[in-house]
Amino acid sequence: MRLVLDAMGGDHAPDAVVEGGVLFARAYPGHELVLVGDATRVRPVLERAGAPANVQLHHASEVVEMDDPATAAFRRKRDSSLRVGFALVRQGEASALVSAGNSGAVMAGGMLTLGRIPGVERPAIAALFPALKGNGRCLLLDAGANVDCRPSHLAQFAVLGEAYLRTRLGVQRPRVAVLSNGEEASKGTQLTRDASALLRRSDLDFVGYVEGKDLFSGDVDVVVTDGFTGNIVLKTSEGVGMGITGLLRSAIEKRGGLPEKLGALLLKPTLAGLRRVMDYAEYGGAPLLGLQGVGIVAHGRSSPRAIHNALVTALQHVRAGVQEELTRCIANAASWLPPHTRGRKAETEEVPD
Repeated sequence: MRLVLDAMGGDHAPDAVVEGGVLFARAYPGHELVLVGDATRVRPVLERAGAPANVQLHHASEVVEMDDPATAAFRRKRDSSLRVGFALVRQGEASALVSAGNSGAVMAGGMLTLGRIPGVERPAIAALFPALKGNGRCLLLDAGANVDCRPSHLAQFAVLGEAYLRTRLGVQRPRVAVLSNGEEASKGTQLTRDASALLRRSDLDFVGYVEGKDLFSGDVDVVVTDGFTGNIVLKTSEGVGMGITGLLRSAIEKRGGLPEKLGALLLKPTLAGLRRVMDYAEYGGAPLLGLQGVGIVAHGRSSPRAIHNALVTALQHVRAGVQEELTRCIANAASWLPPHTRGRKAETEEVPD
């Protein structure tokens, strides 16, 4: 299998991205990795990292910056690493693309280059959260690709998320819910109420509304919301994870006594395990579900380890046959999804920045 890595995407590109790619290539020598980016900047990093023979460099002279307007930059910068990388996937020269760059541009690039699965209006970023029980994971989508959503979008997200969790992680019958400000049916907004009405007509295991705390409870497996809310939930959760670690360290240092230091020493393995569970780098990247191809969005601050794990996510996504199952499930959902959600081409639409 051949994977494409956007070497210029992310806050620490190209160094951290290239180093992460080399880590992956060494761990998976039976697969090829294509690094797409400015050769004058990428090649020195490759040489320092000692890249193995299964790493290739594909030159692209331009970069979609993190603060660029997503759609305009993707269209204007025709030789950007992101655009060239997506073209390799579209042409069948690679199975998936991973980028830690501008997530809006990844969304735009995926829609304009690969197109969408028939029946999908908007692809969604699917982010995994740790859960206390059940399957140990909860999938939230959309985590930031679509700020404004319609009820049909949320219903499609539910179909995509359910199929992904079942195919990729082996969850037999994922429980699906809509994120709201309370569990009662009277709560929420017009968007959540209309989306819930659609999902009650589906053959999914739809359990109704859940609150933010339920993402970590393990009582549900898939939670759908608009990208504005989902991104706030994602970033807040990251902040809480870092805050807990910092508060514990601060409390121990403030007390500074022998009992506290001994307790910290004894708890060190446990706290390290907790940190791994809460660390976004362990999850690597989030798939952009709904494209006619595989696109993985990595965190903008990705370390080499996070890039390595994002590439592993892409590899496993392709191996599991997720794309085929997403396509099948969206087609089957046409019996209850609104008719206007089918048959429109991404190339004729404006993609949100």
